[in-house]
Amino acid sequence: MDRTAMLEAALFVADAPVGYGDLAKMFGIKSVEVPALAEDLAGRLSARSSPLEVIDSGESVFMVLKEEYAVLVYPVLRPEISRAVLRTLSVIAYRQPILQSDLIEVRGSGAYSHVEELVRRDLVARHRSGRSYLLQTTPEFSRYFKTSDPVEGQGRQDPD
Repeated sequence: MDRTAMLEAALFVADAPVGYGDLAKMFGIKSVEVPALAEDLAGRLSARSSPLEVIDSGESVFMVLKEEYAVLVYPVLRPEISRAVLRTLSVIAYRQPILQSDLIEVRGSGAYSHVEELVRRDLVARHRSGRSYLLQTTPEFSRYFKTSDPVEGQGRQDPD
């Protein structure tokens, strides 16, 4: 398999710079060979006028979007979801439909802002239910996380 293509694949999925040592282990090469591999990838990207570029810090390698393309793709960029918000979302997905008041008991008062963010991102639907809200995931949740569509009114409920 082409090591340069393997490096491109590894850097494409990495969310942080990847150290020379990790890349060397991954490809079965010596750490001193990584800069040449990164340079080869940078050359290939440049030759095909790719919107991506390779950044080599001397200890790690990262692939990023060129600055001039960042402005163009900003409207479709999905900002990362914090771990705390993901934990709240996982409780909603697992126990749906769940009352917001029950969610707050499990996750604490910080979950109020998490729910706001999840509703704003259209990952969670919120409907009035008495003095609280009923929460459950949306079709956008299924698209975002590449899961099957939720079935209305069905979900995991813990026994009371």
